Amino acid sequence: MTRHPLIFSAVLALSALARGAPAGAGAAKPAPPDAALAAQLDDIDRRAGRAKDLSGRFTQEKHTALLKKPLVSSGRIRMKGAVVRWDTESPEPTVLYSDGREIRMYYPKQATVEVYPIDRRLGDLAASPLPRLDILRRHFRIERAADAPRDDRTVELKLTPTDESLAQHVDEVRVTLDVPAAAVTRVEMLDADGDRTVIRFTDLRTNTGIRDGELDLSVPAGTKVSRPLEGKQGGAKR
Repeated sequence: MTRHPLIFSAVLALSALARGAPAGAGAAKPAPPDAALAAQLDDIDRRAGRAKDLSGRFTQEKHTALLKKPLVSSGRIRMKGAVVRWDTESPEPTVLYSDGREIRMYYPKQATVEVYPIDRRLGDLAASPLPRLDILRRHFRIERAADAPRDDRTVELKLTPTDESLAQHVDEVRVTLDVPAAAVTRVEMLDADGDRTVIRFTDLRTNTGIRDGELDLSVPAGTKVSRPLEGKQGGAKR
């Protein structure tokens, strides 16, 4: 069964926090403030916050030492409020749905839904490909990537976990922002085990009029529902 690498890494980190892993110890220390960067990010965040909904396309590459070629998947992403839905179309259909309280992974070919709880303290962090700035600042040290080219249209950030629970699973996250569009175009995550996941976003549009309930995850009767992180086997039927 194909997994969604980025979200599953987030699920592992979030579940570790939910189990009471200590925060702070071993986490990244605060960096000297960069006033110019902080002002730029505040402006981008303020403009991005005006969007009521978002839709676009994504391509994801999972690089691992075990494989010569990356695992590549692609599909559509839509967001409204706390709800985000990733519809993977290739190499096989899957749906990832999150409402900020839990993540649901739906595998149509297997007629299976897997449910993963999200700790309430990090619900906003897991819900979006790039959460609001105040959320990121709570859990990451944010710096300008030192090796990134500088221009007026993009800014590349290096995010280092300041939360021990996240640091156990994620070494760092690189984020590329389109400054005029106030949108994220690329996210690269380096796992603690050395794997690397890259997601690129294209055709991003905001305020397209996504209706309430349009992103709901509806599955056929008889779909098997399981909660792997709770250790339940067999699941229920829906």
